[in-house]
Amino acid sequence: MTTDLDKQARIERHKTIRAGLWFAALLIVVAVLFGVYRFVTAPVRVAQNTTQTITRTVEETATAVLTRRHIEVREGRRFGRLADRAHAILVALPQTQPATLRERSFRLAHLRGSDSKVCQFEMDFGAGPVPVWVAADNHDYEKNRELGGEGERQIRIVFQTTDNSLGLSAQYARDGDAPGWALLWRRRDSLTKPISDSVMSERAMNALFRIPQDCSRSPQ
Repeated sequence: MTTDLDKQARIERHKTIRAGLWFAALLIVVAVLFGVYRFVTAPVRVAQNTTQTITRTVEETATAVLTRRHIEVREGRRFGRLADRAHAILVALPQTQPATLRERSFRLAHLRGSDSKVCQFEMDFGAGPVPVWVAADNHDYEKNRELGGEGERQIRIVFQTTDNSLGLSAQYARDGDAPGWALLWRRRDSLTKPISDSVMSERAMNALFRIPQDCSRSPQ
């Protein structure tokens, strides 16, 4: 009887040991499979993390660039009234073809979207007359109107010097809580800002003021 009990106990111990070994083997297999999974999916996780990092960097950079482009205008209401009137005049200008190949290249580089509706006059800032070019972005404006919108408007102002040119953009948008006109540096000029924001703000205001009287081809 005792022998049978001992034999039965040994069998139970062997079963327990085998079960333990099987469980340990299962844990090892699971660990190996998990390691393989981590190894295989590592590039995906790295790519996801990289994408998220790049997205955050792009958003932060875009915000910084936009902030640097933006020019504070002290007389905001007057600036808005001048821009409203100037835009109405510029979009009503007749089309004029460039007189020279150089002028054609200048328009393409600095007044894109004008549809050949441009106005040019001179301003003197103390060092002699400087040509000033102004034009509305008629292409985007008309496209927006065709789609049923009226909000987005843009006026490009370019001060042309012998060696260089400085560009500004007066933009109106209905997006956000406070729609209205804003003054921005042209992207390429916002990187260096050779002239202070306050000076360029005043010059932009003067240029907008001159449009009704100097763009004589437009209806008054």
